Amino acid sequence: MPLIVVEGRAVRFQRAERGTLTVRVAFSGDSRDAVLERARGSHAALVDDAKAHVTQGRATWWGADGVTAWTFDEWIKPKPHLDSQKVRRFRAGSRVRVKFRDFAALGSWAPTVAQREGVNLDGVEWALTDATRVALTREVRRSAALDAGARAAEYASALGLGEARLVTLYEAGLRPDVGARPGPTTVSARGAAAPGSGDGGFELRPDDIEVTAAVSADYEVS
Repeated sequence: MPLIVVEGRAVRFQRAERGTLTVRVAFSGDSRDAVLERARGSHAALVDDAKAHVTQGRATWWGADGVTAWTFDEWIKPKPHLDSQKVRRFRAGSRVRVKFRDFAALGSWAPTVAQREGVNLDGVEWALTDATRVALTREVRRSAALDAGARAAEYASALGLGEARLVTLYEAGLRPDVGARPGPTTVSARGAAAPGSGDGGFELRPDDIEVTAAVSADYEVS
């Protein structure tokens, strides 16, 4: 009995619903106490801002999950005609992340904190809400399965064969004896930021988030 092997795919695009901004604090200097105090003060100011954004509904979550402090040696030349000398120095820093639902607020806050001494922006991670992601994942899985069935039926019809009947269906990467491939369902997003908002912030327009599902299936035809 002839066997038709097909792949079914489905893709949906959805506007980003959340943007998580990562902000890093980093200070260095000759005095351990002074470096730690500057890092602590900058970190505390960021945390206060993050809490305010959540309280006022502009953000849904904030986290501070990274603190660093270490000692290192640096070679410097006190004067051009003198030999280099090893100097003991200190660094300290932290990381604060804030998940915004209000992208205008995100765009306004980003340049504000970027102007602070010792603060660096690590970019924005765009995402969907959990409810939207789950709903879209279910939709693309169903559509991928239907796409596989439609392809099998079209091939069978083109070859003058009978009805295509499903034998097996595999999510991407699960078919035996086939090399590794991307997972059965993927969610990917990129972010784009352009200056030019009226209040001196960043006007943010993230790319749509892509949700993809793929299956392969075997159909018997008479």
